[in-house]
This record gives sequence, C-alpha cells and structure tokens, in this order.
Amino acid sequence: MPAASSLRGVWPAALTPFDDRLAIDVPRLVQHCRALLQAGCRGISLFGTTGEGTALSADERRAGLEAVIAAGIPADRLIPAVGCCDVPTTAALCTHAARQGVAGVLALPPFYPKDLREEGVYRHFASVIERLGAMPGLRVPRLCLYNFPFHTGVTLAPRLVRHLADAFPGVVVAIKDSSADWPLSSAYLDALPDLDVFVGDENSILKAIGKNGAGAISGMANIMAPTLISLVEGPRTKATGIDDIVHKAVQAMDGRPFIATMKAAVHALSGDAGWLAVRPPLDPSPVAVGGSVLGALQATGASLVAG
Repeated sequence: MPAASSLRGVWPAALTPFDDRLAIDVPRLVQHCRALLQAGCRGISLFGTTGEGTALSADERRAGLEAVIAAGIPADRLIPAVGCCDVPTTAALCTHAARQGVAGVLALPPFYPKDLREEGVYRHFASVIERLGAMPGLRVPRLCLYNFPFHTGVTLAPRLVRHLADAFPGVVVAIKDSSADWPLSSAYLDALPDLDVFVGDENSILKAIGKNGAGAISGMANIMAPTLISLVEGPRTKATGIDDIVHKAVQAMDGRPFIATMKAAVHALSGDAGWLAVRPPLDPSPVAVGGSVLGALQATGASLVAG
C-alpha cells in the first residue's frame, strides 16, 4: 500500500447498505469497509455515485461518516463525497469532513444547471475553497474533483482543473475521471502531472498507470478489489493478464443498472440479503441477477473480496 501521505492506490467507491427503514445500515457498512481495507485498499470513498450519495441528505452523510469513524474505520483512510449544486452545502460537508480528519473529499461540479460556462464552474469550486480558508482553525481538506459528465452534464476541462490547481495549490490535488473517455483521461494525465489522476473506468486503469496515473476510485472494487490492487500495484509483467480479467469482469456488468446489480452480486457473494436494498428512485435488482453476475465474475478468474 502506498504511504499514508499519498492518495495513490485503489479506493473503492463504496456501496451504501440500507436497513428495513432505508436508513444507512452502519454496522453492515462498517463490516464492508473493514473487508475492503483488509483486502489492501488504500482507502474508501463514501457516499459518492455508487454509494447513492445524491439520495442521502447532508445530515445523513455527516452522521454516516461520524458513525463509520466511531466504529473504528480510520478517518485518514476515507474520502467522502461532498459535491452539491450549492456552495454553502458543499462547504458545510467539506468542513465537517475536514474536522473528522479525512484523507480528502470528492467533489462533483454543480450538476443541475445546464450550459454552464467554465468560469462559472471555476467560481463554484473557488467559492467553496475560499469559504473553507476563511474558517478559523480549519485545515482545508485535500480536494479531489470528480468528472462524471454522463450524470452531471458537465465536463471538467483539463485547463479548468489546471487553473484550480494553480490557484489553490495543496488543496486541489486530484481528479477522478469517470467519463470512460480515454482521450480525456489521457489529457488530464498530460496536463496535470503534479496531481493524482484517478480513473473510474476500470477498462482504463492499465493505460492510465502507464502514464503515471494514481490508480482508481472504483465501483467494481466493492467486489473485486484484490484484482484491481494487483493491476495498480503489482508487477508490470503480470499487468496485461490482469487487465484482460478486468475487461471481462466489466463486461459482465454491461447493460445492467450498476448500483442495484453490484448490490445483488455482493449479496450473492456474502449471502447477506441486507445488501439488496436501494433507495428511491432506484429499483432493486432481482436476486437471480446477482447470482448470474457473480458467476460471470468468478468465471473471469478475478480475485474477489472476502467477508
């Protein structure tokens, strides 16, 4: 595992389990986090896209983070998602996370307004960071920008990220690119050699590592973290074979709603039916789908998460 001062490595974009009332199931989430850390993950990203973060209130995110840390998951192994459409809520979530001692925070751009100009997106992030900097005694957390245009309708241009990193050195330190657009990921790697550039598209991990990419913040890591860790941190002589396994595993998920299907696969692996619950507006996946996907993943030869 990389040194604690580095964000480089594999960070699962953790699923969020829910109880019978569709509240965050903290014991189940803590157990999952422990299994992922024991598998060798650098840390865990909570309450992002795969974690149904946009279906959680700000209070739920804050309480969930506190509860996970109180249960013994080290704060400096966590990157909670904080991105909201408004500056005050984003800044409040950042402030709370920073005071818990997290490794960093993951921030989407404002995703409801459309046809945004680059300067407006810059001012959104700059306003958040400036609010944090004005708070007495607060150590501004490291910020990992989050590019996911499929969901947000906003593409963070490499020059915009460069502008933010230059304006706020030591704060804007990373970006997660979930565009699944390799030319864009490659452009980030070229323009931002001093930042940690993570990919969310597992099919791009090996190519990104070849250009000094930082690793992955990955939804697939919920079930196959050991394989992804081997790809990111293992010997290059074995990388092509592992990359083939990763591509086949991603293909097993194609055409299926990712979050519900991944939860069903985790249920099939663990035997724990509590993993099937999703929050509206999502629909749960049929149990049989989870078993089918798990079988396809096992057939690839992927090493899966234990426990």
